[in-house]
Amino acid sequence: MKSFSVLALTLVLMLSLASCGNNDNTSSNKSSVSTNASSSTQDIQGAEINLKQIQAGDYSSLLGTWTEVAYSDNRFDGTGQQWHTGEKNPFPTLSVSTDRIDFNDSAMVMQGNTITDEAGSHLVKFFNDEDLYAELVDSDTAIFWSVTFYPKGIANDFEPNNGVKIDNTKNLISIWYSGMQRQTVFAQTNTSNSVKSGMKNSN
Repeated sequence: MKSFSVLALTLVLMLSLASCGNNDNTSSNKSSVSTNASSSTQDIQGAEINLKQIQAGDYSSLLGTWTEVAYSDNRFDGTGQQWHTGEKNPFPTLSVSTDRIDFNDSAMVMQGNTITDEAGSHLVKFFNDEDLYAELVDSDTAIFWSVTFYPKGIANDFEPNNGVKIDNTKNLISIWYSGMQRQTVFAQTNTSNSVKSGMKNSN
């Protein structure tokens, strides 16, 4: 009778231990699912451009399709800077690879800390706040360029007129050059798979 009691007690203890083990596995599985869900959300939301990488010449977070959404120019007719919706003909282009930004079929090419145009290669200096502003070091060049990168959600300093609207729900790149004092604004309308890797904007 005594041995039967000991056997019963042993059986109860073994069942309790097995139950605890299952609870641990369940907890581990929940933790794993939670981690995967978080990672998935990060992939979906991870299309913000990375300012530090851009300043270092790595344009991975800019990969995708860039479409002109607005431009302004100065006709020097006394009306000042006038804004227009995206131009159709000719249509300005902006293409990006991991180490090169090409505006209008190489009219301006940005790589690292240089901008190259038909006059040659020029050094660039950066100003980093919530956005990233790059301009030529030498302000006496025949054509002066500047490029500004705006992560989505960041307020921009555009002051459009003529009913033109530029929102901040997409990543933006603004390119300005002194000829006709023209400013062209591109929005990232599609991102490549390499962008969706959970990159976060880092100032």
